Amino acid sequence: MRTAVSKLLLRLGLLGGAGLLGAMLLAPVVLRGGVDAFYGRFTSPPAGSLILGTSRAAQGIRPAVLAAQLGGQFEGPMLNYAFTLTHSPYGPAYLASIRRKLRPEVRHGLFILAVDPWSLSLTGPEGSFPETQSFIGQLHQVSQNPNLPYLTRYQTKPLYRLPLDYATATERLHPDGWLEVNIGTDSAQVRARTARKLQDYRLLAASQHLSSGRLQALRQTIAFLKPHGRVVLVRLPVGSSLLQLEQVYQPGFEQLMRQTAADFSVPYLDYSARPYATTDGNHLQRAASAAFSEQLAEDLAARLQRK
Repeated sequence: MRTAVSKLLLRLGLLGGAGLLGAMLLAPVVLRGGVDAFYGRFTSPPAGSLILGTSRAAQGIRPAVLAAQLGGQFEGPMLNYAFTLTHSPYGPAYLASIRRKLRPEVRHGLFILAVDPWSLSLTGPEGSFPETQSFIGQLHQVSQNPNLPYLTRYQTKPLYRLPLDYATATERLHPDGWLEVNIGTDSAQVRARTARKLQDYRLLAASQHLSSGRLQALRQTIAFLKPHGRVVLVRLPVGSSLLQLEQVYQPGFEQLMRQTAADFSVPYLDYSARPYATTDGNHLQRAASAAFSEQLAEDLAARLQRK
């Protein structure tokens, strides 16, 4: 009898020890926001300034670089709150999430809204925005650490995999929301990725249309943010082939953005044809994101000084 009880206690002890060890390995990953490429943006405190858009902005604009160069010219913390073309095209769901993430008392923030034809396009009828069914539309707690609603509904990996995946991930989400992507950048790899990405966007161009509903949401986003500080529309650099496709898909997009900026008396900065290196024609390489962010900060500083 004593032997059986001892064996049971030993097993319980081993199980408890394994659970404790797992929790010790898992907790730092969760608390540092290292669960995936999105989670950390929902555990950081409410923001004073925001970078908005899709994955181009998520990878291409570094809040730390802007903060270092612009000093105390805007309220912090600045957070890169850009996700992906699937999750954060401009629309009612993204605007609602932005409202939740911004501190309501902010009056001197800086808000960089990255724009391109795809972030204002839609497949299917107007008024139907697929991202409303994603975490952008469904997650109401966007500044909670740990963020249990996100972990239970939108984190799909087994928990035991998170520490290993965090240690070996090619994507690393920084605390300020910048998504660092470490993948090969030799010319052959970049050409292959660019060809695949261009094909993806050709399919989008064949199935999507510029959406009046998304454009209205962009305008509503600008109108919401203006009382909280300075708003700037920015078109990020892309590869020449993708830029050509965008010009064929929406030849009037440039004028539309200039007119939208003029309607709200906000700057529009177009870097789309600037020769920054990309990983796939769509996203800036890690070093290029630093160089671009420095140029953006320099241009923003000149704009801010005029006011």
